[in-house]
Amino acid sequence: MNADGSTQADTSTPPAGTSRAGLIHSIYRIALEPQSYDVFMDHWNDHVSRALAELKNLQDQAAFDDPAILSHFETAFGILVELGRRPHTPLRDGHGPRLLLDGTGQVVWCNAAAVAAFALPPQPDITAIMPAVQNPTALERMLIAIAPARADASHPATGEVEACLLRLATTAGESFMLARAIRERGGQQLLLIEPLMGEWTPEMDRLLGNAFGLTAAETAIAAGLAEGHNATALAERRGVSVLTVRAQIRALLAKTGAASQTELVRLLISAARAVERSEQGAERPQAPQILPLPGRRELHINTMGPRGGVPVVFFHGMLDGCSATPRIEAALERAGLRLLAPIRPGFGSAPARRLHPADAATSFAGDICQMLDRLGIERAVLLGHMAGTLYAFAAAARLRERALGIVNVAGTVPIVSVAQLASMSRRQRLVAYTARFAPAALPFVLRAGIRQLDFDGEHSFMSALYENSPRDLELCADTDVFRSIRRGYRFTVEQGHHAFETDGYLVVRDWSTLAEASQVPVSLLHGRHDPVVSADSVSAFALRLGKRARLRLFDDCGQLVLYRHPERVFETVREHASAALHSVPAG
Repeated sequence: MNADGSTQADTSTPPAGTSRAGLIHSIYRIALEPQSYDVFMDHWNDHVSRALAELKNLQDQAAFDDPAILSHFETAFGILVELGRRPHTPLRDGHGPRLLLDGTGQVVWCNAAAVAAFALPPQPDITAIMPAVQNPTALERMLIAIAPARADASHPATGEVEACLLRLATTAGESFMLARAIRERGGQQLLLIEPLMGEWTPEMDRLLGNAFGLTAAETAIAAGLAEGHNATALAERRGVSVLTVRAQIRALLAKTGAASQTELVRLLISAARAVERSEQGAERPQAPQILPLPGRRELHINTMGPRGGVPVVFFHGMLDGCSATPRIEAALERAGLRLLAPIRPGFGSAPARRLHPADAATSFAGDICQMLDRLGIERAVLLGHMAGTLYAFAAAARLRERALGIVNVAGTVPIVSVAQLASMSRRQRLVAYTARFAPAALPFVLRAGIRQLDFDGEHSFMSALYENSPRDLELCADTDVFRSIRRGYRFTVEQGHHAFETDGYLVVRDWSTLAEASQVPVSLLHGRHDPVVSADSVSAFALRLGKRARLRLFDDCGQLVLYRHPERVFETVREHASAALHSVPAG
């Protein structure tokens, strides 16, 4: 154990095995294959670990300033921004061939599926692809359109370039792919060639099975047709005869009522889009209350719990948002608590603000004072969840006697040593190191994670976050908990990565001055198996707070204390409210 109460993790240099070229390839791969985020993070983890091998304290500067690597991050980040501004095309990312070409026809990046499909040589260009393209004129026109501007400006690379459908004869058989222009951050246009339709979801299998009585084999054939494969390719892929596949296609036409294979594919793609819209609609959050603030600003506020309940200000974390499970809502009702959950700038629907991250907590504390004044609330308990903890302390410093107490649930603590960062589980530690020592790379790391979430990567994202916390993973298997956490993820990334970047800056630094700026009583409710803030580290923080702090460790959970023990959390909130109110002299 270290002086600050945290446990030193192994930070030794990993064996050389992940090459620099591998990292660069993974940077571009995540832009085009969202579910390769975990692979990218493995490469980035090895790179970061080598740079941190000599890091002794928080004042040292690790060797992250590799201009070439940062340049690739910058370019790939621009691609992510461009992809994020348009509807997803194809609908979802799958595992088919993908290529990225520049205006000269050089293949900037391609995945293994593209190498196999087009039999690509090392360092390929457009000439290696053209033999497979059955309508090459369309592709040639697109390359001319995105080519660097000529000296005579007769072919400037400006304006919108229309997407085109390519018909290809690959090693896997005939298929269709979509070619579209995207613009990277520096302004250069690139050509992205990808499958017409992406991943076939289990919901599509259920929808088609219920609607048309399709068998599992028939839905598999339907998925292959939607991806652009013909009967021969599907037969080879499934290890059956072409006659069998053709019989299954005839069955699909008969059961769906489609007049032709083209009409069938159109039906399948339309159904897939309907599934996506219904999934998005099911996750649409309740509209927040909007409170006008001075300077033409707005404070967006979510509310939970019974009307007329004891007011509690809830400070959401970086990923959890303001959603609740039915069990949490029931616990609020029984406790008679009304949660006022102000949304920090840039999260959810709340308008972003142009502030230095160091000023975000104190600025938000001012908004909390305005909120309580406008709502006629004299005093309230402050409930900080995860990263919301430091905002609760900042608000207490501003509110002083108006704060009845602070309840921190799975809260972050001031970072005073490298050992505290090292004690985190791998994924959180990697993001924390990036935020603290390589902020120039953080936008891409965050945006790449957002893209994984955008393409239904929540399960992978959760698994990586809680790989060292089996009790949290077990809780995530609960449908209500999973949905609530998923809503939190989408709430966080609704406007992009900037809000997360602000919080990331704050939580990896020593914010002890905020904690010491008031003498409000504090309850720290923490899971003994928390993978982000260790039990030792929060115990050390409680000791630094002195007699005003009370620590309660739960042996049966990790970070998801609020989901595991909502009744205990709200009991503690009631205790703070009752004790403080009873201590006020009558009259």
